[in-house]
Amino acid sequence: MNQIAIEDFAKYLANRNLLPAGLLPRDRGLLDLAKLGLLAKDEKLMRQLLALPHGLIVVTGPTGSGKTTTLATVLSLLNEPSRKILTVEDPVEYEIQGVNQSQVKPSIGLTFAAAMRAFVRQDPDVIMVGEVRDPETANISVHAALTGHLVLTTLHTETAAAVPRLLDLGVEGFLLKSTLRAVIAQRLVRILCDRCKKKRILESAGLAADPRYEVLGFKAGDCVHEPAGCERCGGIGYRGRCGVFKMLELKDEVYELVRPGADARTIDLAARRAGMTTMVDDAIAKCRACITSASEVLRVTTVR
Repeated sequence: MNQIAIEDFAKYLANRNLLPAGLLPRDRGLLDLAKLGLLAKDEKLMRQLLALPHGLIVVTGPTGSGKTTTLATVLSLLNEPSRKILTVEDPVEYEIQGVNQSQVKPSIGLTFAAAMRAFVRQDPDVIMVGEVRDPETANISVHAALTGHLVLTTLHTETAAAVPRLLDLGVEGFLLKSTLRAVIAQRLVRILCDRCKKKRILESAGLAADPRYEVLGFKAGDCVHEPAGCERCGGIGYRGRCGVFKMLELKDEVYELVRPGADARTIDLAARRAGMTTMVDDAIAKCRACITSASEVLRVTTVR
């Protein structure tokens, strides 16, 4: 199958909403911060973080939660002729013109850590590490952030748990305190199909029969939308996905909690007191805005 045929097939899958997670579209229009699904407050915070000259920003979440797309979008936003950006990824899923991207190849010794050691000698402004998997990569990333680089990376963990995880990987507490700027957790929820989604006004009887809405804080009289299914969405009721986020900024009380033996729950509670929007709150806001459904909110988040 030639390249044109492959691209046509990928477009067909995308149009049918059947594109596998590993085949990410190359449409540059998708790499727009406004399309990620950030709330206005979180988008403002994201732009403030990206304006920093140096520091470490970590994106967390399980496989398939959209971390690669978020990082690619961030790099597209930072991509300017005056800014030198280097990335090491496994694999390179978004090709961004103007960004120096490389792929790890352990068989020849090109690991995340080896690439990072080479990167810091080339005076970049921004470094993106596909994933921190081992103590060596973690320590080099932190030292790169400490010596005047903006470092972006991912971890497979919860938001607040990123701090204990980095400490477990051997990063010194005082170094992490000096470099870590924010941890961003995300998941993906399916977007209701605009053509067939059904409007529903919640009633007391309906709330009693379906406790999901009450768990999420909905009351009688609230308006929600639910999936129906049509030809456009293949009978599923959903078309496309967007992110739900939790952005933990290291400042004030949270900053003081970054130390050996740091407890993820304590950090999370401190961040909430400081005004952090939880992932559940973000998802519920999207449910109230008729972007997604209550079942999707419960599928990807944990209601405490």
